[in-house]
Amino acid sequence: MNRACKDRRGGQRSGISRWFGLGLMLLGVILLLFSLPSWLWMSVLAILLISAGFLLWRF
Repeated sequence: MNRACKDRRGGQRSGISRWFGLGLMLLGVILLLFSLPSWLWMSVLAILLISAGFLLWRF
């Protein structure tokens, strides 16, 4: 298998983006835990933060 196919991180990655992604996921989980059921906007925001954090952490 080609080496480029194995490493999907795109070359040299800074550790800052990984920590920033983890921070976004943690913030999203905290918002999701403390959101009231009637606050749909806060739940949607938390899910978006978790998704964006995962993308930064993974790629």
